[in-house]
Amino acid sequence: MAATFKRMGWEDREVKVRRDELLSVLRKNREQHIQDFKAACIGYREVALQRIEESFQEAREVVNRLKEGQTIAVGLRISMSAPVSYEKAYDQIIRMMEMSVDTEIELTASQFACFVMDDWEWKEEWASSNAQYIRGGG
Repeated sequence: MAATFKRMGWEDREVKVRRDELLSVLRKNREQHIQDFKAACIGYREVALQRIEESFQEAREVVNRLKEGQTIAVGLRISMSAPVSYEKAYDQIIRMMEMSVDTEIELTASQFACFVMDDWEWKEEWASSNAQYIRGGG
């Protein structure tokens, strides 16, 4: 989105928004983030347990083959990225807006993208990483 705004000459554009409306949107975005994070955590635990069980089975087979006297390569490994919550980023901007004495807040295009459109710099990677767990895939 930033590249599109740059081509349009809008990357430095600013807009005034009503603080109460901004707070409402931020709180809604925060709640959705928390729901998505919790769903990803549930899926992550399911996938992690499944992979660990599979690795235990593989490890048992390797142990048995080694005990039988076979010389085999051992390559057991489990690597998964746990879901990450950015709830504190929402909390910080919400608290800033709650404490602001202004009724109107001036936002840059990039701030608007984050705070209103919920398009943070981490959002695409975060959503992609969590999608594998929300769908229960791996």
